[in-house]
Amino acid sequence: MNRGNLNKRGTGLSLWAIVAALLFTVVMYCPTPSFAGGGPNVGGAKLYIKQNNLEKAEEVLLKEVQKINKKNEDAWYLLGYVYARQKKYTEMKDAFDKALALKPKLAKKGVKVGDDSGPQFHAKHGVDLILKVCWAQAFNGAVKHFNDAANATDDSTRKISFDKAIEKFAASAEIQPDSLMSYRNWAAALMNAGRSEESVVPLKAALMIVPNDIDISLMLSQVYMSTQQDSLAMPVLEGLWADEAGRSAEVADMLSRAYIKRGDKAGATEIYIKAIAENPEQFHFRYNYGTLLLEAQDYDGAIVQFEKSLEIDPSSSDANYNLGAAYLNRGVGKREELAEDSEDKAYMKDFEAAFPYLEKTISENPDNLSTWFTLGRIAGQLNKISLAGYAFAKGEPEKSALDDKVRIGMPGETLKMIFGEPDNVQVLESEQFSNVEEWVYKERAAVKGKSAVSAPLNVYITDGKVDALMVVN
Repeated sequence: MNRGNLNKRGTGLSLWAIVAALLFTVVMYCPTPSFAGGGPNVGGAKLYIKQNNLEKAEEVLLKEVQKINKKNEDAWYLLGYVYARQKKYTEMKDAFDKALALKPKLAKKGVKVGDDSGPQFHAKHGVDLILKVCWAQAFNGAVKHFNDAANATDDSTRKISFDKAIEKFAASAEIQPDSLMSYRNWAAALMNAGRSEESVVPLKAALMIVPNDIDISLMLSQVYMSTQQDSLAMPVLEGLWADEAGRSAEVADMLSRAYIKRGDKAGATEIYIKAIAENPEQFHFRYNYGTLLLEAQDYDGAIVQFEKSLEIDPSSSDANYNLGAAYLNRGVGKREELAEDSEDKAYMKDFEAAFPYLEKTISENPDNLSTWFTLGRIAGQLNKISLAGYAFAKGEPEKSALDDKVRIGMPGETLKMIFGEPDNVQVLESEQFSNVEEWVYKERAAVKGKSAVSAPLNVYITDGKVDALMVVN
């Protein structure tokens, strides 16, 4: 019995010794306690945060998650908080993501730090609130830089401000990846900074949030078109056009021009035929289609569309101008088809029809130089010589390359192109333009160079060249 007891007792001691040895072995392999949060480094970081010494807080927290315990959710959370205070948004987002993966509750309630000196948020507020505040900081800062760029008086300041706006809009998008406002404004800043091609990234990201957004799809197609990537723009535009809500005048214009660029004029025409059939009183469909036809030299069709557009909006300066231009170009085309000895003046009816539309355009927008020049062409064809001279003088700053100032020796055909046919034929086979009212050049034998004369002139052409000028007293 005693021996047995001794044997049993001995056996019990032996088992205990084995268990004790195993426990000791486990402790030896895990010398660091496996706690979720807290620890001396976290405590030290809290102290530094109270003292507003964010650099030291960052240092001890990095030591914790890099060398001691990479699963310490409190350390990751406080590290994200410190980065938020430092406006290091990329690092902040990474740290908060790691903290939330370990402890999702940190989204609503953070780690309390007594006497926290954060000016806009505290560690106890939780990830969600801190991200909202940081997003607002980045976004509002970007808006300020964008406005600074828009108001800049020199290119250098403008570029620097746009670059800062782009950086902060990108940061706001990183902070709140579901923020449509961030992506739209980021893209707009890039486009305004002349970096349109880069705006594809935020625009595509925005479409991931709202796949059917018409405005963003349109912006993306504009970027593709402006960077000569029509093949990428086409499916976006066709998708918009297929949706009734996306059939805007702008989409129609861009899509039709894309068709024309690839040689599909029928496809471009079909866009507007369908658009006008569905919305016959839509001014922009009529106007844009007329512009398309004018560029294609289909003057008859252009005139119909511009006249219809003016029935809808008679005040449109652009429609008045383009209608006048369509009549003028049609008249020129008719005249060029005539034989040299033809006396047919039917083309003059188109010049007469063009004149009032150009006059109206000028009366509404007297500073448009190209309109003055076009009016001068029409006035010349109608033998309104004084008006033609004045109109060319007004439009000359934009058209100086055409050498429309009168001077001795200039080709007579150039003068005829400007003023139309001469008033009459003089003796010695000269042709006369009477009372040309514009600034002109007069060459004198004794004076090298040219001197300006501001007065009505009679201009004479002999042997195909301007031969004489006479100031009219």
